[in-house]
Amino acid sequence: MLFGRLTAALNRLRLAMTVAVHPASPITEPAAKRMRLSPEMEGPQPAAIGTTVFPKPPNDSTASLATASTDSSPQPKKKKSRRSPKAGDWSIVPTSEQEVASAAACEETMSLPFELERSYAHELVYSNKLVLAPMVRSGVLPARLLSLYYGAGLVWTPEIVDKAIIGAQRSVDPETGIVTYHKGQGAIWTTHPIEKPFVIFQIGSSDPKLAAEAAKVVEQDVSGIDLNCGCPKPFSTHSGMGAALLSTPDLLLDILRSVLRAVDVPVSCKIRLLAGQQDTRHLASRILRTGVRNLTVHCRTRDMRPRERAIWDRLRDIVELGERRGVNVICNGDGEGAVNWEKIKEETGASSAMLARSAENNPSVFRPEGPVDNLTQVVPRLLNIAEYTKCSWGSIKFLLMQYRPSPPPLSTISRARRKELNEVLSRAKSVEELAENLKIELGQGKTLFDELDAKLRARPEWAVWEASRAGSEVVDPKPAEVQEAQAEEGNVLLAAAA
Repeated sequence: MLFGRLTAALNRLRLAMTVAVHPASPITEPAAKRMRLSPEMEGPQPAAIGTTVFPKPPNDSTASLATASTDSSPQPKKKKSRRSPKAGDWSIVPTSEQEVASAAACEETMSLPFELERSYAHELVYSNKLVLAPMVRSGVLPARLLSLYYGAGLVWTPEIVDKAIIGAQRSVDPETGIVTYHKGQGAIWTTHPIEKPFVIFQIGSSDPKLAAEAAKVVEQDVSGIDLNCGCPKPFSTHSGMGAALLSTPDLLLDILRSVLRAVDVPVSCKIRLLAGQQDTRHLASRILRTGVRNLTVHCRTRDMRPRERAIWDRLRDIVELGERRGVNVICNGDGEGAVNWEKIKEETGASSAMLARSAENNPSVFRPEGPVDNLTQVVPRLLNIAEYTKCSWGSIKFLLMQYRPSPPPLSTISRARRKELNEVLSRAKSVEELAENLKIELGQGKTLFDELDAKLRARPEWAVWEASRAGSEVVDPKPAEVQEAQAEEGNVLLAAAA
């Protein structure tokens, strides 16, 4: 034991002498830790609050060692920077045999006709919109209604697994009109007729038959069905659903074909980027050929995390494929609302953007004028809608926990007040209790519903929806010049009637 201690002491002394004589000698990470030498000393770093960062002196390493050996304060943890692959990490030009083969297969697929061509009584318009992403727990009915209230063009439901909705009983609240699909005492999914023209039901499935059966269960209450092929979470991928379908493209296509044949509403699909650009283009070309009306692409790969910047520049190729097929493509990833919508259009070519985290933090990001203050405007509306729709407190509390304080000048509350509000939220046991503590008046849910109804009826898409329900001639919501251009090309999807 004594020999071991002496050996360790000699090693530390030898290392210190080596550095003193040879300032450029590298210091191993374990040795740096033993000598209280922070890895940050290898170069200047931004100073964190309450800490001091010591840059490496150019000529006097002994001073650096002395400082490090006497300072036992914890060193700031180096943050991981948000990054995405550089433009040079991928290329539209195939460089390997596999990429050449994928590029050729893509072009061959694009030359083939649609597998299934059909029309629908109500054709959804996916283009030129900010839309709400499908989000587990954050996509409940009050969140969707609030997003529509603030201007979302379309709203996706959370991913709901096929087996969960199959066999569910449908009931309607005679007072509010709320539609609930439930098994036993538990609600599987809740909706309201007011959102029907704009709501798209997302299915999680790895079985063509079950996916079609699930789609038929909810068909009467939605305007579109979407297949989740992009969620990387284990609860979705462990049974071959979500992003796992990207590894089984034949199964993915079989599910889409099955749903397309089963329902009388438009079908869409949401995927992620594959590692290779040519493989992504090939998969997209196969999906576009099935007959889907929209393809949403999350501009991250399956292995990328939200902190990594979305790779927008890889989407333009997919958008161009969609244009060749006449199928809309939506950009998902790092959308912040009207703040960067134009930038997304410029960099990707996609006219629509799907918002997830930004809408989760403040649903008013859909406003063309920009977001409003969460505390004074969004929260009161959310609590009133929650009360009216009888949404569970657990769901509402989760939504509120995702909200972020609005920056000045929208909000000027102090840090102490924010802490106090967080404590009020954590202690609250119901919508009523929280409203009382925040001095928010409840009982305004019906008024908000009427206001939302008026907002939605003023949209051009509402006239299309009403016309399709009445079986009359459908009004095209697109500008007159676009209608004329399409008429000249013979590609008018809806007859102009206004």
